Parts: sequence; C-alpha cells; structure tokens
Amino acid sequence: MLSCAQFGSQIFFPALPSIAEQFAISNNNAQQIMMLYFVSFGMSQLVFGPWSDSVGRRKVFLAGQLLFIIGCLLSAFATSPSILAIGRLLQGLGAGAPLIVSRTLLSDILVGNKLKQATASLAIAASLFSVSAPLLGGWYVDSNDWQSLFLFMTFYLSVIWVVGFKLLPCASVKTILPSPTIILIEYGKLIRDSRFINASSFKWLPSILYLTCVTYFPFEFQNKLVVSAKEYGFYMSLCLFGLVLGTLLGKLSQKFLSHQNILALFWPLLLLSGVGFYSLSFSAANMLICYGVFLICTGAYYPICLQLIIEPFQEKKGTAFALSGAIDMFGSALVASIVIKYCLTDMQSLGALFILAALLLAISWCFLFKFPKRKHKQYYIYSSK
Repeated sequence: MLSCAQFGSQIFFPALPSIAEQFAISNNNAQQIMMLYFVSFGMSQLVFGPWSDSVGRRKVFLAGQLLFIIGCLLSAFATSPSILAIGRLLQGLGAGAPLIVSRTLLSDILVGNKLKQATASLAIAASLFSVSAPLLGGWYVDSNDWQSLFLFMTFYLSVIWVVGFKLLPCASVKTILPSPTIILIEYGKLIRDSRFINASSFKWLPSILYLTCVTYFPFEFQNKLVVSAKEYGFYMSLCLFGLVLGTLLGKLSQKFLSHQNILALFWPLLLLSGVGFYSLSFSAANMLICYGVFLICTGAYYPICLQLIIEPFQEKKGTAFALSGAIDMFGSALVASIVIKYCLTDMQSLGALFILAALLLAISWCFLFKFPKRKHKQYYIYSSK
C-alpha cells in the first residue's frame, strides 16, 4: 500500500520534459501539473485520517485506491493539459488512503520497541520504493511514451486493490463518522500543540526541499546537461540510495541513541548539502553529491518523525497522521511551487534554501527537546471505540 503513494508521487517526474514537449507548454506549467498531485494528496488525508479511525482501515483503502485508479486512467488518455491536470488531482485524492492506512496499521497492532523497529522498517521500504520509482519511470519513458506509464500504474494499483480487498480485515465495530465541525476542532487543537508542530517540521521542511529538487532537476539535467530521461532516472536512483542508507542508519541508531540525539547527529548533513549547493560549481556530479547527502539526513529523520508525531496522540493517531501528512503534501507543494517560480534561479539560490531550512530545524529541535512545555491537555472528544 505504501508503494502506491510513493510511485504515484515520483515515477512520473522523468516524464516531465516529454509532457511539456507533447502539449507545447512551458516547463513551469508542466511542473505545476505534476505538483497538483501533492496538493490533492495532502488535502485528502484530512478526510481519510479521521474516517479510517471511525469506520476502519479497509473501507478507506478500497475507496481511495479506486479513485487513484480512475485518476491514472484519465491521465493515460489525456488529450490536453487540462485533462491531465484533472487526472493528477484525482490521483492525489485517492493516494491519501493507502498512505494513511499503511502507516496506521502498524500502530494498530504494535507498541513500544516493536513499533519503533516496525516503523523504521517501513521507512526503509519507503526509501527503496523511492529509489526504484525514478529508475523505472526513466527507463519506461525512454522506451515508451508517457501515457503508457500511467497505464502501467493503473494495472499496478488494481493489483494492490485486489490484495487489500482479500487481506485487510473488516471493521469489527460499526461507528459513525464524526461531524466536520468536530474534526475541524480536533485539527485546530493539534495545530496549536507545540509537540505536533515541532515534530512535524522534521518532515515538512525536508519535503519542501525534496519537492523543489525533484521538480527542478529534470529540466536542469535533461535540457542544460543534455541527459536522457533514462539516464536521469538512473542518476536519481543512485542519489536515492542515500535515502536507503539514511533509514538504515536511523534504525540502527535507535538501539543506542535517543530521538533527540539522532536528530542532532544527522542535522549537519542537511547544512553541509546546502553549503555544497551554494558554493560548488554547476555540474551533474556536484548536484548529485549534495542531493545524496541531503537524502541521507532525510532518510534518518523519517522514522523518528513518524514516532514523535504519534507518541502523544495514540488515541487518534490516524487524525494526527492525516493533519501532518496534509500539511506536508499541500504545504510543501505550495511552497515548492512558489520557490521554483519566483526564487530558484541557480545552484546558489537552491543552496540558500537548504541553509535556511537547516537553521529552522535547529530552532524546532531546541523547542522540542530543550524548551518543551511541561503540561499538555488531551484534546480528543470522540473515540473510535
């Protein structure tokens, strides 16, 4: 289930130049179409999170995955940029379901150290999907047209839907979905909780940097550095092994270090990547090295961030995941789009963005561990039981 959201977000990026060429649209317009996925992806989690807490994971997954499939089919037969944009919006709306369900299933049945190790293993799996997605997308687009890539995703998502239908358990207790007013109240309480904000920032800020890179790099590599889609996918996959390495190191570190120390240990890598982007000359090797160093840090942060988000909110972990994921995807896509359109002009501006993010995370770390609030109230006013 996790692979569905990962592939949907990353497998199509190597096709960006081909889409722009076929529809005779600007690079920026092609990037905006791809980013629509993340906007609707983020918003859908606000619905799927509380819904899954109330009616069970199975119903939410089957409904969302079906919407995901419809969006891929529409994109595969798109005859204009507008139809492709609608298809990407539908894909994002559906993708929130498999992501929420894949994250919450583990915490439904595991606690303590077992949950920590399982979450770290989930992060490793996510990083492996991230490695394979651009490689597969680049190879496929280089051998076929981009429409057939959407058809491939349609088939893959359909297979996962059948697997979920067969294996996911039905909800044992019938519950009523809380009203939108109650859901909004809970989201409001969460967004005002410093633990939630500071913990989630270790996911939000790296996501902004990641989305900025994956939408900016295809045109830099394929147009300025004259790299084919297949070669670009291969290069990105090499970098993304840094994500795998980071998740592995993060999992091993949890046996010996606290969350506080792990976040501090990998923070210099983020700053180092920003300094590299800012100071090194423009070349494929320099961009890949700096990007790979950043991904090591991101991989280590991912499982720690998930655990820090749900630990204070066990009763409504689906809701907490939903709000964090919604802000992550919607906010990251919005900020990345603005940065690409108005601020990103060269390697130096990209490096400055990385350095700024590193400084903001240092502030979040201090508020999370050095200056935490002593008292926190339990907010939730409806129960899944």
